[in-house]
Amino acid sequence: MKVNDERVTCEICDAPTNLDDALFDEQAEVYFCDNGCFEDWADDNFHDIVEQYKELHVYAG
Repeated sequence: MKVNDERVTCEICDAPTNLDDALFDEQAEVYFCDNGCFEDWADDNFHDIVEQYKELHVYAG
């Protein structure tokens, strides 16, 4: 099995990270090196995340 050696850059800390180890946000189209950087990004974008979640999952009865 071939290992993917492609590197991506973390959106938060700019660390080069192996593509196979990175977290990818499909909506924002950004990579994160670990959960800590993802959580920092989520804290910074809390309002947008809540609005998107409401659009997708919360329905008025």
